[in-house]
Amino acid sequence: MQPRLLSRETGDLSPDDLSKAVYQDLIRSFAPAPQHRFNGEIAPRTSPEGTPERAHSIRAHGAGVRSLALEKFDGRILVSGGSEGSVKIWDLDAAPTPSHPHVFRPVSTIARSTGSFGDGKVGGHTHGITHLDFYPFDPDAFLSSSYDKSLKLWATQRSALTADFDLNATIYSHAMSPVAQHLLVSCATQHSNVRLVDLRSGSAVQALVAHGGPVLRTSWSPRHEHILASGHADGRVRIWDVRRAGGVIAQLDQEDSLGVLHRFRHATASGKDWSSVPHFRASAQAHDDAVNGLQWTDDGKYIVSAGLDRKIRVWDAGTGANTLASFGPLIRNQHAKTAAMIVTPPGLSNGREILVWPNDHEILLLDLHDGNVMMRLRSPGSVNPAGPRGGEGRNRITTIVWRGAGGGCGRIGRVMGGGNSVGAIYSAHSDGQIRAWMPQIPGPDDVDETQDVDDDEETRRRKRKAVDSAYRSLMGRQITFTGTDR
Repeated sequence: MQPRLLSRETGDLSPDDLSKAVYQDLIRSFAPAPQHRFNGEIAPRTSPEGTPERAHSIRAHGAGVRSLALEKFDGRILVSGGSEGSVKIWDLDAAPTPSHPHVFRPVSTIARSTGSFGDGKVGGHTHGITHLDFYPFDPDAFLSSSYDKSLKLWATQRSALTADFDLNATIYSHAMSPVAQHLLVSCATQHSNVRLVDLRSGSAVQALVAHGGPVLRTSWSPRHEHILASGHADGRVRIWDVRRAGGVIAQLDQEDSLGVLHRFRHATASGKDWSSVPHFRASAQAHDDAVNGLQWTDDGKYIVSAGLDRKIRVWDAGTGANTLASFGPLIRNQHAKTAAMIVTPPGLSNGREILVWPNDHEILLLDLHDGNVMMRLRSPGSVNPAGPRGGEGRNRITTIVWRGAGGGCGRIGRVMGGGNSVGAIYSAHSDGQIRAWMPQIPGPDDVDETQDVDDDEETRRRKRKAVDSAYRSLMGRQITFTGTDR
């Protein structure tokens, strides 16, 4: 670090290059952070013997954690959804420092609903949570969906329900555009159509008609407010323009590594009218099995898709070409539920994005463009995360979120960390725990100042003893001066 600071002082290193180098070191130093635990109970429990509850038995949700969402403006508020239907809100700034042990407790809980309030207004969800996401322009609002076939809008500070939409279909995930002025929420449901809910009008205004089984994931372009991608159970990834009646404007093809520009040039060279030529194959598939993971990079240049065929593919968003990035056999994706993944902003790692992928019992950090494994973070207690039985066990990772702050630059945020942290990944687990993963940074928090003082005093004492011993040894001898008379 010191040589970099010297290079920066001398002008040999730009501020941007220095920040990227620091971020690169931070990312490569991620490790489990067991000092941070999440206890979903209101008051701490004690064992019959009167001793505090052990850390491994602390649970954020007793029945398992299904979804997480972390606001990107301050990187402070974390929302978790349980398999039993409750939603809990956590304040990550409650921890004094990243390195000191701390047990988080929810600042608010939205309990599972068993009916209606007296005014007839429905409260929490009645079934397990499927997806959570913050409103892209305001951390004081977040959306939740559930197996009870409803989409709900909440006020974060008051934990109050502000809108409720019954879609009469199980909602696997939902998304809002990070750049649009419209308030459309795209919902991936058990039906083959993508449902669009308008928060402004309070109704489901449109259905993007498709065929091929349920829709498992949707994702809006961060550059064009009306462009939407959807992942389907039949292995297809469709690109939509929600303003158009026909809807589908492209379909990603795993066999196409050249893209639409090549087809345009070929049609032009053949003397064909481009407007009358199909722009994509109707039978094109992005994956050989269901697509349950889908995300754009922050700059909108690439689309990342994941399928139950255990493949992750990276697509050029401008041409639709398969970039042929290969992530090898380590990828585990065998559960039909929506897969969560993180793509870091390009500015964090010398212009190259990093894909953060959760296997069942480990988190992989991979180079997005060449697929090389940069780091493997393993859950405590996992022996062989990539083994054939990796999908078993109650501590399977169900979703992950990235702690970033800064807002205004993509959906993740332009910097790592937030508040009192230099960065973190939080993972939800089927055993009910929320685990933290943080960069390991040596500093004042890792030094026992009292011990240093004692060590310095002991060192001084040893030096004084050595000097005294040498002095006594010298003075105890008879010193004889010899010489010759002149």
